Amino acid sequence: MVPENFKTITEGLRDTVIPLSQMHAAARDTGSAWSADQLLLLFSCLDDWKIRDEGSELLIERAGQSMEEDLEQAMFAAVQSQGGRPMPAAVVMSLLPGRFTTSEAQLRKLAKDSSKLQVIGPGLIATR
Repeated sequence: MVPENFKTITEGLRDTVIPLSQMHAAARDTGSAWSADQLLLLFSCLDDWKIRDEGSELLIERAGQSMEEDLEQAMFAAVQSQGGRPMPAAVVMSLLPGRFTTSEAQLRKLAKDSSKLQVIGPGLIATR
C-alpha cells in the first residue's frame, strides 16, 4: 500500500473505531490490492494503532497520536526552548529527542503544514 492510500483511509479516524472489513473496503476503494490479512498485519505493527477482537469482528482504532503528530509537538517544544525564533531545520533536528529519525526536508514540510509552526525565508522554522 502506498502512503497516500494509507493516509486516505486513516484520515479522520481520531476517535473512531472501525471494523477491519470496513477498513479493507476503504483500502480497496483507493486502488489497493492488499488483503484484509495484510492490513491487519500492517496495523498490528504500528504503535499508534491497536486492534481489538470483538468476537465476530476485528476493530481498528487509534491508540494515541500518530508519530507525525508526536514529531510536530517535539519540534514545537524544541523551537520554543530557543525562544521561538527562526532557526535552521538542522538545529531543530539536533534539539529533538533521540527517538525521532527524520530529515530536514520532513521537518520543513511538517512546519509548513502546522498550525503552531511556520517556515520562514530560506527554510527557517519558527513558531507562529
